[in-house]
Amino acid sequence: MKATNQSTFAIADRGLLITRYGPPQVLDGVAERRAAVMRTLEILSPVVRPLALEISFGPLDPKTFAMFPETETRRLATPAIPAGVANQSAYAKPAEIELVDELTADVVAGALTPPHPDWDVGTIRATVTAARVSATDLTIEQLPSRPVPVVVLEDERWAVGPIDALGYRLKPPVALVWRQEYGDIVLRIEAFWTLWWQTDSAEYVSLRAAEQALDAVGFSPTPE
Repeated sequence: MKATNQSTFAIADRGLLITRYGPPQVLDGVAERRAAVMRTLEILSPVVRPLALEISFGPLDPKTFAMFPETETRRLATPAIPAGVANQSAYAKPAEIELVDELTADVVAGALTPPHPDWDVGTIRATVTAARVSATDLTIEQLPSRPVPVVVLEDERWAVGPIDALGYRLKPPVALVWRQEYGDIVLRIEAFWTLWWQTDSAEYVSLRAAEQALDAVGFSPTPE
């Protein structure tokens, strides 16, 4: 009998957190901040990809880079989200979800364009993410009978979350959040599924490699 490549993992309230600040050029303007977000998506794409995004916008003070309260939000989702996944934005305001075939670079760049002059992106959240896995059989420690939603992208397996389980914490495998902070772009990458922060796993190694790739193109673990 052929052996099963199985990985058991837990879903935590807190996990491995990686914080990075944008390269210095993000201070030059909205276009540069948008380009920094696009660059992070490109670098992270071998490890984690968003399947749904929530993007908020608001007025920006051009002198202080201070953001006024966010006043408009866009929500995008793709049909690639499998059954068994909870899209938190969809639960909040389902009528405002924009369905797109795929979150390509062009689609995301257009979605990140502020709707008005002198506005900027406030926050960007990946409400559903797909994270590449090496295992063919995934089991959740707390919910061993709950199937783990998996999709195949480019002949690779990707686990998708948050898992829709009534009365249980809703966390994606790897969460992605960008925040505009006085002209800088702050990126938070947090692995909530332990498979991505067990130091002996291939998933952890891939996530750390993406972290190093961000540093190589000018992102910094501390504000400049």
